Amino acid sequence: MNRFPTTGRGALLPTLLAASCLALAQASLQPAWAQAIVQQPTPNADRLSEQMRILATSPNDLNALIEAGRLSTRLGDPQASVQFFARAEKVAPGDPRVLAGRASALLSMERPGEAMRLFAAAERAGLAPRYFAADRGLAFDLLGYPTNAQRDYRLALSVDRDDEIVRRLALSLGITGDVRAANQLLDPLLRQSDRAAWRVHACVLAMQGDAAGADRIAATMLPGFGTQLAPFFRRLPSLSPADRAFAVHFGRLGTTPARIADARLAPPIVPAPRAEAPVAVAAATTAVQPAQAATRTRKLSRRERREAAAAARRETEARQREAELAAARKAEADRVAEAARVAEAARAAEAARLAQIARAAEAARTAAAAETARRVEAERVAQAQRAAEAARLAEAQRLAEAARLADAQRAAAAAAAQEARDVAAAEPRQVASAPQPPAPARSDAAAAATDTTLATIIRNLTIPATELGVAPLPSAAPAPAPVTPAATPPAAPPARVEPARPEPKPTPAKAAAARETEKPAAKESATKAKDAAAKPGSAKAAKDDPKAATAKGKTKAPAKPDPVKRDPARTWVQVAGGANKADLPKAYRALGAKAAALKGRSAWTTPLRATNRLLVGPFKTDDEAQALVNTLAKQGLSAFVWASEPGQKIEQLPK
Repeated sequence: MNRFPTTGRGALLPTLLAASCLALAQASLQPAWAQAIVQQPTPNADRLSEQMRILATSPNDLNALIEAGRLSTRLGDPQASVQFFARAEKVAPGDPRVLAGRASALLSMERPGEAMRLFAAAERAGLAPRYFAADRGLAFDLLGYPTNAQRDYRLALSVDRDDEIVRRLALSLGITGDVRAANQLLDPLLRQSDRAAWRVHACVLAMQGDAAGADRIAATMLPGFGTQLAPFFRRLPSLSPADRAFAVHFGRLGTTPARIADARLAPPIVPAPRAEAPVAVAAATTAVQPAQAATRTRKLSRRERREAAAAARRETEARQREAELAAARKAEADRVAEAARVAEAARAAEAARLAQIARAAEAARTAAAAETARRVEAERVAQAQRAAEAARLAEAQRLAEAARLADAQRAAAAAAAQEARDVAAAEPRQVASAPQPPAPARSDAAAAATDTTLATIIRNLTIPATELGVAPLPSAAPAPAPVTPAATPPAAPPARVEPARPEPKPTPAKAAAARETEKPAAKESATKAKDAAAKPGSAKAAKDDPKAATAKGKTKAPAKPDPVKRDPARTWVQVAGGANKADLPKAYRALGAKAAALKGRSAWTTPLRATNRLLVGPFKTDDEAQALVNTLAKQGLSAFVWASEPGQKIEQLPK
C-alpha cells in the first residue's frame, strides 16, 4: 500500500518539502537524510520474484498475475501493476479481484475517483469489502469523505492489524479534528520509535493548528530540516478535508483540473454519520429497608450529583459534536464551492485554449492554401514562359530554314537559266567547217559550276545547337523538309568551233551573295537561341546558376519531432534494474553470459524513481515478449513483460 509519493514506505518528507516550494531534486536524487529514514526492504520483493518464477512456467496463472500486480503496487510500481492486471483481465474477464487490484494501482497514481468506480464494480461483482477496505478508505479520504474512510479503516483493522492502516486511520481522525483518538491509535507505535508514526503525529498536530508542536517533532526526528517544513505545517489548517488528505498522503497542495476531472468519475457517495461516543445506561436498583433510608438518601444524593455531572458532560460533548458537524458541513460546502469555481475556471481555460488552437489551425490552413496557390501560379507562369520561348525558337528556326530553302531554289534556278542561255547562244553560231578536235570546256563555266556547288554545300551546313549555346527545345519541332541540292550543271557537249569571246560570270557572284545572305541568318538564329537560353526559368539558366535554382526550391525547415511519434508505446522485457546507470552495460553483459537468449539483442534503459529499468526489445506483440521471458526462465534468468507509455523515452545502452 502506497502512503507517500516517494520510493519506499513512509517517505513523506521529500514530497512535503517539494509541496512547500523547496527545490528538491528528482526521486532518484534524494538527499542523504531522506535515504536515511527509508525503512528496510520488505519481503514483498522476494514474494514478487516468486510470483515471477510461477509466471515464467505458467504465463496465464490467474492467481500469480493478481498477486504480482498487488505486490507491484505495494512496491511503488503502479505501471507494472496495471500491466499484470491487464493480463489477468484477458485470462478472467470480470474477476472482481482484478477490478479491486486495478483500483488500488490507480489510487497510488493519485486517481481516487476512477479507483472508487472500480471498487464499486468489484463489490457489485461479489467481492467482500474487507478485501479492499484499506485502499477504499484512502480513496474516501482523498475525495473528502473522512467519516466513510474511518469506517473502512476500522473494517480493515478487524481483519488485519497492519501498522500502515493504523497510520492512515490516525491521519483521517486528524483531518476531522479528533486529535485524542488519533494519539491513542499512534501511542503504541510512538513507543516503538516508529518514525512514520512520528511524522503522522506531526501532521495531526499541524492540521489542528499546533504548528509549534509539529515543528518540535520535525526538528527532533529530522535535524536540520524542521524549519523547512514550517510553511507546509502552517498551511494545513486552512485546507479542506480532501486537500488535507492529498497534502499528507501525496504532498499536493491545491486543487488541479486533473483532480477535478478524476473526482467526477467517482460514483455518488453518501456521507457516513459520525461515530457517537458510548452512552452509559443506569442500572435498576432494588428496594431498600426503611432502616437504611438515611444512608441510602446520602448515597442517592451522591449518585444524583454524579449523574448530573455525567449529564452535563454528555451535553457538552453533544454540543461539541454538533459544532464539529456544523464545521464539517461548512467545510464540505466550501470544498464543493471551491471545486465548482476551479472547475469553471478550468472549463474557461480549456475553452480559450481550444479557441486558440482553432485560430492557429485556421491561420495555418489559410497560409498553406495561399502558399499552394502561389506555387501553382508561379509554375503556371513558368510553363507559359517556357512555352512562349519554345514557340519563338521554333518560329526563328522555321524562318531561317525557309530563307535557306528560298536561297537554294533561287540559286538553282539562276544556274539553270544561265546554262540555258549559254546553250542557246552557242547554237546559232555554229559554222560548217572541217572537224576540229573538241576544245576543253571554258574555265569560266567550270568555275561557275564549282562556285554553285560550294554555295549549295555551305547552305546545307547546319551548326549544332550545343555549339551555339542554345538549350534543346522542350518539344520536338517538325523536321525541315529535305532539301534537294541543285544538280551540278552537266558538262557542255564538245563545243563546235566558234570564236572565243568573254562570257559573263553570274553564278559565282550569286553564290557569294547567297553565302553572305546565309551568314547573317545563321548568326541571328544563334543570337536568338543564346538570348532564350539566358532567360530566367530556362534549363540553361538553371544549370549556370544552381544557387538561384536552390533558392527557388528551398523549403521550410523541418518541424521538431513529436515525442509521442518518436517514442510510441512499445512492449519490452525487463531483465534487471539498478540505481547506477553506468553499471547497466556491464550487468547486461553478465546476464548475456548466463543466458544465451540475450546474445545479439540490444539493451535499453528508462528511469524508475530511484533506479533504472534494464530492458530488452522492443517486441511486436506481448506473446513474442512472453516467449523470451519463458526462454530466459529455462536458462535460469527471471524477467517479465513491461510496456512503455507513449512519449516515454527509452535509451539504448552501449554494447
